[in-house]
Amino acid sequence: MAATENISEADFHCGTVALLGRPNVGKSTLMNRIIGAKVAIVTPKPQTTRHRILGIFTDEKSQVVFVDTPGIHKGGMQLNKNMVRVAYAAAEEADVLAIMQDASKPMDSATRTLIEQFATGRLTQPRIHVLNKIDCMDKNQLLPRLMMMQRLDPGAVAYVPVSAKKGKQTESLMKELIKQLPVQDAMYDPDWFTDQSQRQLAAEYVREQVFLSMHQEIPFQTAVDIERFEEIDGLIEIDAVILVGSERHKPMLIGKGGERMKAVGTKARLGLEKILDSRVRLNIWAKVDEDWFDHPGKLMDLGLGSDQ
Repeated sequence: MAATENISEADFHCGTVALLGRPNVGKSTLMNRIIGAKVAIVTPKPQTTRHRILGIFTDEKSQVVFVDTPGIHKGGMQLNKNMVRVAYAAAEEADVLAIMQDASKPMDSATRTLIEQFATGRLTQPRIHVLNKIDCMDKNQLLPRLMMMQRLDPGAVAYVPVSAKKGKQTESLMKELIKQLPVQDAMYDPDWFTDQSQRQLAAEYVREQVFLSMHQEIPFQTAVDIERFEEIDGLIEIDAVILVGSERHKPMLIGKGGERMKAVGTKARLGLEKILDSRVRLNIWAKVDEDWFDHPGKLMDLGLGSDQ
């Protein structure tokens, strides 16, 4: 989905905000909440987001282009390395850095290191620290956490506690973000809320249901490839292949009598019908590809290269 016309006002603020942080801190949930649409899939499992996703918020005075990024983590596979490169590339290009953390958990060394890295690094964009999941923490712990953040990054322009899941304080966060954006015309048509194609959305919605239905390591060795996407007489026909990284994972995904695969397809189809506003016929099947997640060429074909 791309821009088709611009909004232009003398005091109109527009720019990009990179959502950065460790895995599973709520970046996608926050973006979806602010946009008011399910732009990025969300699961309780870390590393759900694998590539850069734009979510576009527009009102009369501003356009905020959120760049949802993969969680910054360590991993030896090519997929993990690509995901981290995507996150840092988004930070390089953004107008504002929104660095998120799960404030309901004690500050761990990896989160501290990440905060200090952005605080002392070469990037000069305004930094806003977003302390998420305040609905899950003791209120008496919030002020000490905010004070800790001020010590770790005294050069940040704001420290905003939020609950992305419940929508608490998101308006305050938006005010802080918009203040830091340049005054310029909108980059995207006001009707657009993402730059993802319908084909990309289809792949993500299927992958979300795989993540929600499977356990342990299996979701992280699965990917979705859309082989066909076409509209025929008001019906969208989609053929989706779910790649699995091991022969033993295939029967686990399919389930007894195909029940798990059927459930994945049904839930994904219902979500797609809602966002695409159309009837959908979704055909899915599993295929074993044992090295897809560590093969640069295959990752590129799946849209998971380091430049995606």
